[in-house]
Amino acid sequence: MPNNMRKTVIFDLGNVLINWAPDEILQRFTADPVEREQYRQVFFSQTWLALDAGLIEYDNALKLFSLLLEKPLSEMERFMQTVRESLDPLPLALALLHDLARRKVDLICISNMPLHADAYLRKRYDYWPLFRGIVISAQVQLLKPHLDIFHYAIEQYQLAPDRSLFIDDSKANIDAAQKCGIQGVWYQNDQAGIEQVYRFLNQ
Repeated sequence: MPNNMRKTVIFDLGNVLINWAPDEILQRFTADPVEREQYRQVFFSQTWLALDAGLIEYDNALKLFSLLLEKPLSEMERFMQTVRESLDPLPLALALLHDLARRKVDLICISNMPLHADAYLRKRYDYWPLFRGIVISAQVQLLKPHLDIFHYAIEQYQLAPDRSLFIDDSKANIDAAQKCGIQGVWYQNDQAGIEQVYRFLNQ
């Protein structure tokens, strides 16, 4: 079937296929509540955004985090390893992904993800070949919710926006996709979101 006749389901990664929970990461990393609040700054720093956007090398980011928190580089690396190891699978959407693959649904992935985490996830999980196309923010240097990342995916993979559905846990990202003509499921890791996907496919 030509791509413009097929329906496409587009998956985000964080809080769709994999867990993304900064509070849990901080609890896993340290029992000290004061230290947790220190390390929380990392998630909201410009350096973190630059990593997601592929605008800074990982080693340079570690140095900046080290300066920000006044912590040794070895501790920053231990923290980032904790971040990576926390990216556990979410069974509900994972089962959906495999079911859609069995049904030969066209599957695409669009995710904000730094290169170091992407490399880790490629080794840890085996579902990547199920996607016809994968757009990782740090690789293309485009970030959700900017419209450009959706335009990139549409052009790169010849998507028909009106026959495409994007699953994401962020309302801002869903709104951006909809501005590009793509339908959206604001996913909250529940059965209601899964049912919306099947309704879209049955329309």
